[in-house]
This record gives sequence, C-alpha cells and structure tokens, in this order.
Amino acid sequence: MKKAQIKALAVFAAAALSIVVAAVLAALPFCSRRLAFSAVYYLVCYKSADDAHSAGSVSSTVQSYGGAGYIVRYGNEYFVVVACYYDMRDAEEVRLSLKQYELDCRVVEAYAGGYALPVRLSARGGDIEGWLRTLDETGRIFYNAANAADGGNMAGGAAASVLSDARMTLCAVMEGNADNALGDEAGYIIALIDDLDASSVSAREFRVLQAAVCDCLINLRFV
Repeated sequence: MKKAQIKALAVFAAAALSIVVAAVLAALPFCSRRLAFSAVYYLVCYKSADDAHSAGSVSSTVQSYGGAGYIVRYGNEYFVVVACYYDMRDAEEVRLSLKQYELDCRVVEAYAGGYALPVRLSARGGDIEGWLRTLDETGRIFYNAANAADGGNMAGGAAASVLSDARMTLCAVMEGNADNALGDEAGYIIALIDDLDASSVSAREFRVLQAAVCDCLINLRFV
C-alpha cells in the first residue's frame, strides 16, 4: 500500500474516532443511573382532556362535591382528580359511591418511578431516593389528614400541626435538592401550603396537597 493511501486511511480513521468521541462526550450528561424508588397511585378522576385549560373548566364541579379538583397530567392526558388512593379497592369503592351522586368517574392507575439521574447527580442517587420516599410519605400524611377531617377527627390545631410538620419536611427536601427538579417540586407544594388558612383546613384542601405530591412524583424528571 502506498504511503499516500496509508496516510489517507490514517486521517479517515482519526476523523471517525473523533466523531465517536464527540458523540460519547455529548451523551455523557444524559448517561444515567436508574433509581430504585417507585410508587403506584390510584386516581379517582372525573374527566380527562388533552390540555390543562379544558380540564380546568370542570375542576369546580369536582370541588363542589368535596373532591380535590386538582389537575394531574399523566401521559398525554390531563385528569381532574377527585382523590388519590394507594389501594385499588379503596379507589373503586369511592368511584362507585360517587356514581350515586351522578358523578361518573374512573380509576386511573398512575405509576411514579423509573427515574434516571444525569451523571452530575449519579453520586447522590442514594440520598435522592431517600428524599423521594420522604416526599411520598408526606403525601400519605396528607391522605390520612383528609380522611380524619372527613370523619370529624381533625381539630383546627391538629390540622395546623400537620401543615407545619409537612412544611418543615418539604423545606428540608427543597434545600437538599436545590440543584435538581425535586427541590423545585417541594417548593411548589410549600407554596400551596402557604396559601391555606392553617386554622381551618378542609378535607378537600388536604386532598389537593396529596394530589399535588402524587402529581410531582408521577411527572418528575431529573435534568
């Protein structure tokens, strides 16, 4: 083989290698570690729509029945949520009871998980999994508070205490994740809490907070 041909091949190989290296380097920020956290939520939904505005137009109907009326995006749809549950049987029971009041709902099984961390966060995977569990547990606390309020077992002082403790926990989540989306989501729920009158929190308002937590975990994406 002539020297000119060898030189040309060498140049071609070097160019090809540089393209491969560039592609690998470009992909590095998106290389990920999959987190072990996952959860399933059963959303009792009144209606769904292709956009948030259309779904929002029926939110007040759900609220008039004491439902959350919170809009959760799942996949390509927006669902007006009456309440969120952690067991399909509980959700189905509520769906059937609402039918008696001509509120025709369906149960949507929504999955939270499969989170991928970019390289810059991969070393913190264990900590972030812990924060995700903390946020999920906060949603469950709101769920229990809503049930207690429905049963007349939540005095004003107890409701205020739940909100205060939840806010403190969420502040810790926000501060511990200031460099990623989880911190933003915690800040959003804190803002919802701050808009409430802690002395007279209704079951519906606790359901809104719980739905907001579920929504955050369902749609969370780390970048």
